[in-house]
Amino acid sequence: MNGTWYYLNTNGSMATGWKQVNGKWYYLNADGSMAYNTVIYGYKLDANGAWIR
Repeated sequence: MNGTWYYLNTNGSMATGWKQVNGKWYYLNADGSMAYNTVIYGYKLDANGAWIR
């Protein structure tokens, strides 16, 4: 939606918090939108939203 990425759980609800997808970790905000280009709890996320180790 509007260039924002969301991840749905298997029951169709919006996922929130940390989610591992295809071996990469992503952070989903409380509204379900994926965080990117930021730091969450000390973990840096790249432009694609993946945690940079």
